[in-house]
Amino acid sequence: MLDNAGITNTTTQLQINVILNAFCLVCSLVGTYFIDRLGRKPTAMISITSLTIFLFMVGALTKSYGTNSTNTSGIYATVAMIFLFQGSYSFGWTPLLYVYPPEVLNYSIRANGMGVMQLALNGTALMAVFAFPFALVAIGWKTYLINAAWDALEVPFVWWYWVETAGKTLEEIDELLDGVKHSTAPDVEKVIRGEVGRDELSLEKADEEQDLKE
Repeated sequence: MLDNAGITNTTTQLQINVILNAFCLVCSLVGTYFIDRLGRKPTAMISITSLTIFLFMVGALTKSYGTNSTNTSGIYATVAMIFLFQGSYSFGWTPLLYVYPPEVLNYSIRANGMGVMQLALNGTALMAVFAFPFALVAIGWKTYLINAAWDALEVPFVWWYWVETAGKTLEEIDELLDGVKHSTAPDVEKVIRGEVGRDELSLEKADEEQDLKE
């Protein structure tokens, strides 16, 4: 990406990559803080929308100020868009990939589901690591536009299909997805609002323990 942006000095590339990784770490920590406050779905929407915009801009700037360009401002703008793209991804997807899947998978398939998710995730990443360098050599800046167009398709998918799980217990999420709550545990919102007293909590816990014994 830096070669295409017009930065070919290896020392400069190393410095940028070190700073970029530190920047992504900060963005992922900020995203981890906000996924409970903004919610899973809004965080994903913000992340996908912003990274799609920035990736389109990386492609456009690479086309205009890429390899062999002498426009320093254009090169700096391209690097800035790379930082914003990576930061947008880290803000949403870095925490969500390890928070959201376990929440929407019910207990009986959670372990297997996470295994399949990790296999698909790492398999796709492995393919991208080997395929993208060839794509960048063959079609250059168009690679970014193809990738960004795919990302744009994810926006309506998340908006339509994702279920908000922030602030809910696994039992409440199970009820959202299955329509049945397989537990006597009280709703988190009711506990926070004080609608469920300690006596009721103790009674429900006792009922649940009795069900487990039976």
